[in-house]
Amino acid sequence: MEERYLRHDLAERIVHWVMALSVLLLMGSGLNIRYPGLIPAGDMNGARSLHFISMYALVFSWLFHVYHTLAVERRTEIFGVSDLRNLPRTAAYYLFLADEPPAFVKYNPLQKLTYNLLWALIFVQALTGFGLYWPARLMAVNELMGGLMAVRMLHDFLMYVFASFIIVHLYLVLTEDIRALWAMFHGYYYRRSGG
Repeated sequence: MEERYLRHDLAERIVHWVMALSVLLLMGSGLNIRYPGLIPAGDMNGARSLHFISMYALVFSWLFHVYHTLAVERRTEIFGVSDLRNLPRTAAYYLFLADEPPAFVKYNPLQKLTYNLLWALIFVQALTGFGLYWPARLMAVNELMGGLMAVRMLHDFLMYVFASFIIVHLYLVLTEDIRALWAMFHGYYYRRSGG
């Protein structure tokens, strides 16, 4: 028997979808900025405007998520030492070495590790983006990262990291348990009850 429970509160769902849309718009507009004319719709000014609007939406969503995670007692979503014990069992399942996934309330250790790394990479991506936009003002930051060309290469590389994450994320959501996708729309998921 299964019971229904709230897995994702409204704030978490809004942040997820704002970030998802922002990242997709950032990728499209970023590619158009990096390779002018790649996407025939719009001009460079439009691409830059869309990039900045999307960037601010992503940064504010990121800041809200960090606050929400710490303020609403969602610290269990942060990868910790206790997750190290369960990481091998979880990895074995995803490498097709185990038939059943270990049971976790919300996120397994591999998800926590991946999401926590993504939060750090969003910060680095924003920093490199600001470094590219204000190279003179952020010269010291750019130099710490190896110079403007290294900043540009890191910014481009991280975009491909985010694109790869999206592909794997969608694959896992659509193949593992489709109810996880619906939970990101209405918030509710199901777990085994004691009865």
